[in-house]
Amino acid sequence: MITRNSVLTIIKKEYLSAIRDKIVLVLACIAWLLIGFGAFTGWLHLKKSEIQKQRAASLFQQEWEEQHANPHSAAHFGTYLFKPGSLLSMYDNGLNNYLGNSYRVEAHIQHEVNQSEAEASDSQLRFGELSVALVFQLLIPLLILLITFNTITHEREGNTLRVLLIQGIRPSQIVWGKILGIYTIILTVIFPALLLMASPFLFKMPGKDILLRFLLFSLSYLLFFFIVVCIGVIISTWNKTSNGALVTALGCWLFWAVLMPRGVARLIDASDPLPSRYELSRNITRGNQLGMGNDGSSLERYKKYMEQTLKKYGVDSASQLPINFDGLSMQYGEDYNAKVYERYAGNVESIIKKQQFHMEQVGLLNPFMAIQQFSMGVTGTDYFHHLYFHHHAKKYRDNFIRTLNMELANSGSKYLSYNYKVGPDFFKKMKTFSYTPPAFENAICWHIWAMISLLLWLVILIIIIPLVAKRLK
Repeated sequence: MITRNSVLTIIKKEYLSAIRDKIVLVLACIAWLLIGFGAFTGWLHLKKSEIQKQRAASLFQQEWEEQHANPHSAAHFGTYLFKPGSLLSMYDNGLNNYLGNSYRVEAHIQHEVNQSEAEASDSQLRFGELSVALVFQLLIPLLILLITFNTITHEREGNTLRVLLIQGIRPSQIVWGKILGIYTIILTVIFPALLLMASPFLFKMPGKDILLRFLLFSLSYLLFFFIVVCIGVIISTWNKTSNGALVTALGCWLFWAVLMPRGVARLIDASDPLPSRYELSRNITRGNQLGMGNDGSSLERYKKYMEQTLKKYGVDSASQLPINFDGLSMQYGEDYNAKVYERYAGNVESIIKKQQFHMEQVGLLNPFMAIQQFSMGVTGTDYFHHLYFHHHAKKYRDNFIRTLNMELANSGSKYLSYNYKVGPDFFKKMKTFSYTPPAFENAICWHIWAMISLLLWLVILIIIIPLVAKRLK
């Protein structure tokens, strides 16, 4: 059982010593400067991106509503949908720069979400952008390890550790006192920064979901920092000299934060490789032309569908149909196109989900990777949020094209005649795209392994600390 008075005394000593040595001031200045700059640049990036999307969306909507065209010709003209940015992306932009921002709505072609910022990246993106997430995931942990590496070794080298043990303070009390003392210093630095990061919500109430996401974002990083503090003090407890502890701490940071994420990503990509974009496009094209299974080629399917339609209406030719067969056949082709796309694109999505699952599992061995995945999840900048938007955009696209094809089918115009046109009155009545991001609960479910990893690290460290503390005897 840890004696409260002894631990509190050590916590107070660590905190006052840090203030006296101006460690808190130096750490605060460095952290606040980096966090402030990262948050400001993130806000500017988000604001600029959203303004560009709104202007482009308004322009395309205006062009769409003012046209006079045949419905199917208008379907070829199409429009664009733009992925809205999450307010929390100013703190963690995640994969947004690489996953694309716009979705092309066009007849006969199922598009991906394209136009990523990485495709036209400037030097800032190529060399890495400074964000709050980068500071929290890499730089703050490094500073923590630089503070904690000699917490115990300094006492041992100064012969004060023996004095503490002679006074009857148990080794576990010393270690816990050091951990909680340094964590109090970290809270003194980080907590004001988190309050400052919450300030945008005071001017624009974003809703309950965003507030819950920001709260979980903050709590997850506070938990991560506590884990890093524990690791740093354990390293200092295990090593006999400060030099050895410093090398070990820097080695752990380099391995966990830099080398392991990149190495794991390459191994996962090699074990579950993705097809190239060319291969995916080729498979979809061949699937449409040659058919899947026993469906027959596109020409065979077209003839079979015409026979079924003529039989349904009891006529001998398409020109005798009470409905325009062009619109019907085009929609039949769109439905089959969607079927082919869902098969081949669905295979790619399954592989990516499998890769993401493996990345989450590696978090059990690496808390840096666990917090990275969880942070992207709660800020809405991960692959799953991107996929959620893509599915909604595709669903809108399919209904959008269907509306135009059925307008042509029910137009009363003759088969193989494209003189029928509609104007702004029709196009303005078409449903506009409306997107609601996934709920807070979805983000938790998608990254449950990352959350479990962080909690498991906490439990394991709590169990290990008394065992490692025995070395102080």
